[in-house]
Amino acid sequence: MNTKIYFVCPNNKQATGGVKQIYRQVEILSKNGFNACVLHEKIGKKEKWFDSTEIPIEYSPVLFKQLKYMFYKRKIKFIDQIKLFFLEKRSKKIEKNAILVLPEIYGDCIHRIEPSVKKVIFNQGCYLTFSGYSINKDYEVTPYNHTDTLATIVASHDAFNYLTFAFAQVNIQKITLGINDRIFNYSTGKQKQICFMPRKLTNDLTQVINILKQRGLKEDWKLVPIDNKSEKEVAEIMKKSIFFLNFNRCEGFGLPAVEAMACGCYIIGYHGQGGKEYFNPDFSSIIEDGNIIQYVQKIEEMIRLYDLNPEKILQKGKQASEFALSNYSLEIEEKQTVSVWKKIIEKHLK
Repeated sequence: MNTKIYFVCPNNKQATGGVKQIYRQVEILSKNGFNACVLHEKIGKKEKWFDSTEIPIEYSPVLFKQLKYMFYKRKIKFIDQIKLFFLEKRSKKIEKNAILVLPEIYGDCIHRIEPSVKKVIFNQGCYLTFSGYSINKDYEVTPYNHTDTLATIVASHDAFNYLTFAFAQVNIQKITLGINDRIFNYSTGKQKQICFMPRKLTNDLTQVINILKQRGLKEDWKLVPIDNKSEKEVAEIMKKSIFFLNFNRCEGFGLPAVEAMACGCYIIGYHGQGGKEYFNPDFSSIIEDGNIIQYVQKIEEMIRLYDLNPEKILQKGKQASEFALSNYSLEIEEKQTVSVWKKIIEKHLK
């Protein structure tokens, strides 16, 4: 397909789920004959942690600088105009018949960047939709109902419900995110290990971990943070862990918990709204948002249950893995992504 699709990709020092899914979308579309690429700010940048070497990448430092000025409502001075002029010389020119895919984090300036180019919003964090908006202004036109926005793509039932409720008569398309079962899969090599990701809700996490220690976490149980790891390293930690602690609040989906489930972890924690579709009481425990005491009590309870009957908890982890890999497979993700984008391209070419 000739229509060029540019996925605007924010710069992150660490591997994040949102950036990983942007790369994944480009990978799927490229494989299926679409002319898609990742659009980075820094020339030469490529996310090395993504498990694929054939991701098309273009660079546009000027577009990211313009987005920054717009988002922070910065008045463009003469010196800024000079900067933009020279950045444009180093940037990929976005064709007028192309499609620009932007994440929700750019708030109310999504439709104002490259005004002659059609847009798609890849909204992976619906609770960030109104970033940069004012409560003192009425927004008759938003990026979501703008005539140049072809569609908004979401990745959870919660996000779909949120956006269809917030914006009337807007084209919202839902896809299912997939788990790479070559990397994230069940392992029998479990250890007395509890893993978690320390970047989310660090205040809650710090309380939970320290209270656990103060109350006397058994010495044969190990707490393992997952940070600054490749996909394969993340999976190896999860495969060895019996429990995964989930610290999400107002998330569009929350992929790490599903990856942990695929590796056979029993999940304890907040569902973060998006996780309501996969937190199942048969193989996970939901904690009331912010209830630190309940969180610690549930961890202690599950440790006691494991020590009394390891096979029962391991079987729950096996159930979790089967659920995750059957409901969030790469095949489902690819099929739905291709279907959605065929509809978008058809609308674009009308």
